[in-house]
Amino acid sequence: MSYNMQELPLRIRTAGKITVLTSILGMVVFAVIFLLNIGAKELGEVEAQSGIATTTITVLNTPPEWTVDAQESPGSSTSTPTNTGDQVRWTAVGTDSNGAPYFLLICDQSTPPTANAAPNQSSLGTAPPNCSATSTQWAVSAGTASGVEAVAATTTEESWSESNVWYAFICDDDPVNPRCNSVAKQGSGTTSSPFAVNHRPVFTIFTDDSPKLPGETVTFTSSSSDPDVDGTPDTVQLFVCSTNSFSTSTNSCTATTLASSTLVSSDASTTYSITIPTRDQNYGAYGFVLDNHGHLASGGAQGTDSVLTVANAAPYVLPGDIDLNNASDITLTVFEGETTGFPLQFIVNDNNSCQNASGNDEVVDWQISVFRSNIGSSSCAVAGDYNANNCYTNTVATTTWNISCTASSTSCTYGTDGTDTSIVVDCTFPLWYIADPTDGSATNTPYSATNWSAAVAPIDDNNATGSMATTSNPRELNSLLGIALDTLAIPYGSLEPGQETGPTLANSSTTIRAIGNVAVDELLSGEAMCGTYTSAVTCPNSPTSTIPESYQVFSTSSSATYAEASSTGNKLSSTTLTELEINIPKSTSTTQQASGKTYWGIRVPSTITLAGDYTGENTFYGKVAEVADWQ
Repeated sequence: MSYNMQELPLRIRTAGKITVLTSILGMVVFAVIFLLNIGAKELGEVEAQSGIATTTITVLNTPPEWTVDAQESPGSSTSTPTNTGDQVRWTAVGTDSNGAPYFLLICDQSTPPTANAAPNQSSLGTAPPNCSATSTQWAVSAGTASGVEAVAATTTEESWSESNVWYAFICDDDPVNPRCNSVAKQGSGTTSSPFAVNHRPVFTIFTDDSPKLPGETVTFTSSSSDPDVDGTPDTVQLFVCSTNSFSTSTNSCTATTLASSTLVSSDASTTYSITIPTRDQNYGAYGFVLDNHGHLASGGAQGTDSVLTVANAAPYVLPGDIDLNNASDITLTVFEGETTGFPLQFIVNDNNSCQNASGNDEVVDWQISVFRSNIGSSSCAVAGDYNANNCYTNTVATTTWNISCTASSTSCTYGTDGTDTSIVVDCTFPLWYIADPTDGSATNTPYSATNWSAAVAPIDDNNATGSMATTSNPRELNSLLGIALDTLAIPYGSLEPGQETGPTLANSSTTIRAIGNVAVDELLSGEAMCGTYTSAVTCPNSPTSTIPESYQVFSTSSSATYAEASSTGNKLSSTTLTELEINIPKSTSTTQQASGKTYWGIRVPSTITLAGDYTGENTFYGKVAEVADWQ
């Protein structure tokens, strides 16, 4: 933009902004003098007495005038300060009488500033003014057309005070005589001086008290404060984010917000409850501190990873989640050996989830015991506790107790829903024939007041072993009565009619073994003996050729005589089972059974006339012995 200028002949150019007007007035005066002189004489006299004086005057440039006073835009105050790193803006409108561009200058003192001249007419608007030498210059606008709003702005700095006084000036850049308006403006109302600066909080330390288990609470702490005290002292707030990213536009974590505190005067802290399940590993936990104006903190700890560590939780089994033998009583079926295929199912839980961070099984093993309940899981936990009568534990080799377990491959769905903590484990196991029975009453078995139970302690991939849990649904183990007859013949020798075994029964005996899980007595019966006996054809009722079964006697004492055995009623009968209190205790070894002997005697009736070999058949039955005889 240029001033209003008009070219005149070079010979009459004078300085100042009214040179043309002065020349015109001179010409008018000359003409009047000329007309008043009459005749050459008069004219010559005038010419002889006259001279030309050139007049000059410099009309100074005038400073721009305030049309709209300077204001902050937007205004700042102690309640709405401008964050460091953000801009403070001022606006104003000035009008220059010569139409020259003008500048809006913001200083911290009211001392008049210095205007600067543009190098030439074509560079107007390129020479901004300066605040006085003793003032701080906050901002200056670009050259702005007369009557147009000027904008001055600056970026606030941490070194600045909270409250900063400002004075606004407007100046032009006339190439000859630049001027500033001497009237300084300071705004009005909420947009007036001073402007308020909000400094960043100070954040130096960020820590947490992990490792913690899923379900527990982690506390995040910070060393944080805010230096600003104008008006109401500033407060600080701690955010903990899952990634090192924070949005200052929303004042929130870009990813997941783990925790956030309330606004406090200093050292903000907050807590985070670790959800169940959460895998045991390190997780990102980044701290960000803001003040109550939403300004992020400074300091080396800003955004530092505190390494939230989720500890390894031991897996566990609930008593109600252990099912022994499909909720049925346990029945042994194999004498002198193991009955296999008894089922055991349990559910293992792990608060770190059923999968580890690598996607593999979190729970990898388990300690299992199956035992008579009064033994207890604590007494049936290590290999030395193993006892085939009442305690089976998988701490022994599989050659001793071969329990087989498989975890269901479909029971863990962590990868699908992210919330699965459990797996189902199915096992099968054997029991030896000597496993203590618990059925019946106190008159039947010494263990009737007990039952059989199962306990499980799961083990995870970090070798953490959970507590041994005992099923809340124990089962009865039924009695298995069984005997084995080791003697398949009773040879009485040779006797004449009228003779009997003597002097004792020591020469003929039978042996039976207890091959079940109970103590044993005998029930005996037998058939008459004759020369034609077979299992299909019994002896005839002949006094001369048949020895009645009642002529056979038995005893548990090898020193008993035939008469003694007969007098106690220990005679064989083909119609009635006769009990013999052989009192074989319950077998307690898997390799050698408890046994007992029965001693036999016979008398040949004197009526027998048929000589020869006589044959018969005696039958042995087992009976559960009285409780007192089990050991």
